[in-house]
Amino acid sequence: MHVEQRCSKVRALSLIEVDFMLASDPTKTLQSKSPAAEKQASDLGNSDRIRLKFGNYGIEIVENGLRIRVSNLFSTTAGLRTNRTFAVVMYPAVIEPAFQNEHEAIIDGQSIGIVFKDNGWIIDKRHQYIGQLETLTDFSDVHSLFGDIGEVQPVIHVYSLIIKKDNAEFHYASIAEVHHPEYLDLEELKAICGSEVDGALVKDQDTIDFLKIVESKMRNA
Repeated sequence: MHVEQRCSKVRALSLIEVDFMLASDPTKTLQSKSPAAEKQASDLGNSDRIRLKFGNYGIEIVENGLRIRVSNLFSTTAGLRTNRTFAVVMYPAVIEPAFQNEHEAIIDGQSIGIVFKDNGWIIDKRHQYIGQLETLTDFSDVHSLFGDIGEVQPVIHVYSLIIKKDNAEFHYASIAEVHHPEYLDLEELKAICGSEVDGALVKDQDTIDFLKIVESKMRNA
């Protein structure tokens, strides 16, 4: 697939304020099994969680094409940057007028979740696959992204991003996120996804094809 290179930039982002209980003890809430807590946990984006856990958040857009966006979500400590999530986004072939302005802001480098939330959209993640990144033959690509994490298999989350507003619903993108093990491990990711996780433990053919794209982007990141 040919991807048009649009921009490469690093941008620090302001975040939506979150509940004080989450800020003081996010782990406790994220691992709760109550339906209300599951929804509260799933409503948080990676930008929120990274900032809560590591104190700050930034995004680097490494590829921004008409159909695919590749980015690193990171935190910084004492001037040292650590990538927390490697994300590959595949947009639909047709961008609907209803979210054209939001899409242009995202193409310009803004955070997907923040853009839609700030413009009154409800975000629904339809989970396709949750598991460990098992198909890489060695760890050089992982280490180049996350640093030396030994031979820990990072977890990957593949889902469809659905946006809703004014009784309208659209499939905005298919997204794959590979997480640094210090940020999220498999049990934490399952707890965030809650009761919907059971249907996302087996890869279908579409997911397998998407994962091949993700692996190629990791090699070239």
